[in-house]
Amino acid sequence: MRFAHAEITLRTQAMLKFLSLLRACADTLFATVFFAAVTLGSAHSGSYPDSTTWRPLRVGAGGFLTGLDISPDSSVRVVRTDTYGAYTWDASHSIWVQLVTANSMPAADVRVDNNAGVYEIRIAPSLPTRLYMAYQGFVYRSDTGGSKWARTAFANVAMDPNDGYRTFGQKMAVDPVDPDVVYVGTPKNGLFVTTNGGLAWQPVSAVPASAPSSNGQHPGFAGIAFDPTSARTGGRTNVIYVSSYGNGVFRSTDAGASWMHLDGGPSDVSHGKIASDGAYYVTGKGDSSVWRYSSGQWTDITPNKNVWNTVIIDPFDPARVVAVREGGYIDISHDRGATWSGIIWGGGGANIRVATDIPWLAWTNERYMSVGDMLFDPAKRDRIWFAEGIGVWYSDLPNTKATPNAVTFSSQSSGIEQLVANKVLAPPGGSPLLASWDRPVFYIDAPDSFPDKHGPDNQKSILMGWALDYASSDPTFIVGLFNWFGIEKSGYSRDSGRTWSSFAAYPSAVTNGKIGGGVAASTPSNIIWVPSNNSTPYYTKDGGRTWASVIIDGIPSTGETGWGWSHAVRRHVVAADRVTEGTFYIYNYLKGLYRSTDGGSNWTRLRSGQIAPFSGFNASLASVPGQAGHLFFTSGPQGKSGDPHPAANPFMRSTNGGATWAAVPDVLEVRVFGFGKPLTEYPTIFIVGWVKREYGIWRSDDNARSWIKIGDFPLGSLDQVTTIDGDKNIYGKVYVGFNGSGYAYGLSADAKGRTPVKR
Repeated sequence: MRFAHAEITLRTQAMLKFLSLLRACADTLFATVFFAAVTLGSAHSGSYPDSTTWRPLRVGAGGFLTGLDISPDSSVRVVRTDTYGAYTWDASHSIWVQLVTANSMPAADVRVDNNAGVYEIRIAPSLPTRLYMAYQGFVYRSDTGGSKWARTAFANVAMDPNDGYRTFGQKMAVDPVDPDVVYVGTPKNGLFVTTNGGLAWQPVSAVPASAPSSNGQHPGFAGIAFDPTSARTGGRTNVIYVSSYGNGVFRSTDAGASWMHLDGGPSDVSHGKIASDGAYYVTGKGDSSVWRYSSGQWTDITPNKNVWNTVIIDPFDPARVVAVREGGYIDISHDRGATWSGIIWGGGGANIRVATDIPWLAWTNERYMSVGDMLFDPAKRDRIWFAEGIGVWYSDLPNTKATPNAVTFSSQSSGIEQLVANKVLAPPGGSPLLASWDRPVFYIDAPDSFPDKHGPDNQKSILMGWALDYASSDPTFIVGLFNWFGIEKSGYSRDSGRTWSSFAAYPSAVTNGKIGGGVAASTPSNIIWVPSNNSTPYYTKDGGRTWASVIIDGIPSTGETGWGWSHAVRRHVVAADRVTEGTFYIYNYLKGLYRSTDGGSNWTRLRSGQIAPFSGFNASLASVPGQAGHLFFTSGPQGKSGDPHPAANPFMRSTNGGATWAAVPDVLEVRVFGFGKPLTEYPTIFIVGWVKREYGIWRSDDNARSWIKIGDFPLGSLDQVTTIDGDKNIYGKVYVGFNGSGYAYGLSADAKGRTPVKR
């Protein structure tokens, strides 16, 4: 937080204390003072020269909902994610709303690549409009339910929301009677507390910092909880629990003035909850045990000696305890853990899932539910809320000692968009197709409605969609790469992506773990596949019944091949000419650009060396629809957050089949690009990058001679745009995908319904 003065004066401190005593009538005033003391985010108009309107492309869910919090009156619910942002439930519209946006964040945080999941987010129990959020190593405060955030004075430290301990909780806690008192645990830097709503923070030196785990990471703190049944000192809750990984649980009985280690309990708590009778429940010891601390002693209450991720306690009945196992399976105790009902595996060994909001969630043959966290609803009896690997769910447990045969989870995930986008493809004459991590491919025939299924089928719960292409000779034929380690379902569609068939055979490298990569199709029979992990490319001339290696003199087939090393890198270096059948272009960053005119059997080098610098990672090569021999190339995003942008990487093009290349004037560090329906003779070109050193999403209607800015942060999302393509049927319509928050589409106001004309 940046204050107008170097320090807070005693007068200011006295005023803040006075306001805290009169909080019932002064919170609005305090919020005004607080937000005036920081740099706030300016309103994000979303208005561009051509008045492009952006809308979410409704797919739904995805990602990993790693934690949740609910206010005591259940009026506010929040969930955090591991890929981008956090959400709050808007009951009036029955939808989750993203909390990390260009409109909500301070101006200093509205910048390119400031995208991440949320490490922790908590609601102030006595003031549900007050939220605290750990994001990008800072701690933010909102007094408006998350519609506006300000940085507190918390010094920036490393807090990774996507590490191996992302589901641990709570990593932050707010005093149930004083919303200005907050404890925050960090992975390596220890425990911190503020007693004035974030204006200042102090380390809690009596509680040691996290020890490292066996993998070298620091899990940090978990199970931070106040006991609301305890007495108060100076208007603050006396009893506080906190667990430091490797060091065990510590307890304060004097509102944080002193701390004592609680011997005999687990040293590595993953979750901790307080019951309404003051008992403290935790899961620990590598998620292998469940413990209760009450009456001054620990009791191991582990059911069935299984693996347990979290534990919850009924707020209406402190004797009813539920242990939650990875997969979403539960065990119930009605006597504080003395005895257990037995694991409820569900009907047929699985949970029952109902999803009327996002139909494909129930259609997918997935019953295993990755556990983020679970809570009882504090206001509605018997209801439990579940944040897990693909969405938010609820279930109403029967209030009886009889063990139910199954647990039915109902989806409440509308508004959550957390798919990690790899590719959006809008083929001529067809509808857009989306390839993502975890759910391979969606066919989008109605962008404002949630799909009822995805491809290639519903038999595998986790499968990645890496690349898509349409055949130049027949755009209704789509080829897609869909695989994960040990699972291979790459194949083709003959109906524009509605239904899919697997290839009859696969290249040997792919079956040996060379997954991901890029693909290009000239005809339904002639396809080239470039797997990742330094694999040799392959081609087929019989629609995938047989595959042969692409052999090019001088390019090694083992070691560093130059084709691309990691499946996680978004690299697409093969393209089929969009006019001339059998002609392909392929790029090797060690040796140069090659062309084949016989479907991949033979290759001629057109250019030695790199087309543009630093092209060994996220490079992309593509052919222009309807233009024989026209190609564009980018090295993709360069550097990391905080590096100067744009990088000095030109956007390159060739109009003679790759023989010569020229840089597009005034354009640098193009992250991704795509093509749409022409306004005149030449296809519209869409890019995400810098034009005249200004970042944005840009459109060119005149063959890359000039550019119109159509966006910077679509939907207000600060998330990185990882893929873009223009609609080939509607001029001015464009689709984008994000690094961890799904997809969006834009339509220019002066292009809506407009028939392209020559000019």
